[in-house]
Amino acid sequence: MIVHFFRRRPEGYWFFVIIFLGPPGALIYFVIEVVPDLRVKPPWLTRMERRRRRQWLEHVVQESPALEHLLELAENCAAEGEHPRAVELFSRVLKRDPDAREARHGRAKSLVELGQIERATEDLEPVVRAEPKHQFWDSYMTLAECYDRMGQPEKARAAYEVILGRTTVSRAYYGYGLLLDRQGDKERAREMMRQILAKKPALPRYLRRQERPWFKKAEAFLKGAQ
Repeated sequence: MIVHFFRRRPEGYWFFVIIFLGPPGALIYFVIEVVPDLRVKPPWLTRMERRRRRQWLEHVVQESPALEHLLELAENCAAEGEHPRAVELFSRVLKRDPDAREARHGRAKSLVELGQIERATEDLEPVVRAEPKHQFWDSYMTLAECYDRMGQPEKARAAYEVILGRTTVSRAYYGYGLLLDRQGDKERAREMMRQILAKKPALPRYLRRQERPWFKKAEAFLKGAQ
C-alpha cells in the first residue's frame, strides 16, 4: 500500500493511516484507493491492445483507405506519440474531407506536440468557430493555450473568458490563472486557483481522483505565490 501511495500520490493523510493503523489502515486504503484503480485497464494493457489494433489498421488502410480507418489510425499514432505520422494521416483525411473536425482537431494536437503552434492555431480556429464546445471544450482550450504560446495574450485572455463563461473545467482555470499572473494580475490569478480547489469538497470520489493533478498544481501555485 505504501508503494501504491507513492506512485499515485493521493491525499497525504493516507500515509499516516497506513503507517499508524497498520493492517486495518492498509485495508481501508486498499478498499477506498486501490480497488477503484482495478476497474481501469492498466496502461500496459491499453498500449498492447492499441498496438494490436494498429497492425490491423495499417493493413486495412493499405488495402482500402476508408476515411474512418485513416482517422482511427491517425488517432492511434497520436496516442503512441508518433506525431509526424499522425499529422500525415490526419492530412490525408482532410484532403478528402476538409470539414472533418475530428481530423482537424487531432492534427492540431499533434502539431502542438511538434512545436508547430501557428499551424495548430490555423487548424483550431475553424473548429472553434463551427463548434465552440468541440471535444468538451478541448479544442477551444488548446486554441487559448496556442495564443498564449504565440505571444498573443489578449486573444488568449478573450478565449479563456469565453470558456470560463460556459464551463468549469480546471484546465481552463489553471491556464487563465497562469496568464493573469504573468500579466501582473496576481490576485485574480490566485482566485482562479482557489476556484479549482473550491470544487474539491463537493466532487464525488471518482471525479476527485480525476481532478487530483489540477488540485496539486493549484495548491503548488498558491503556495509559491505566498
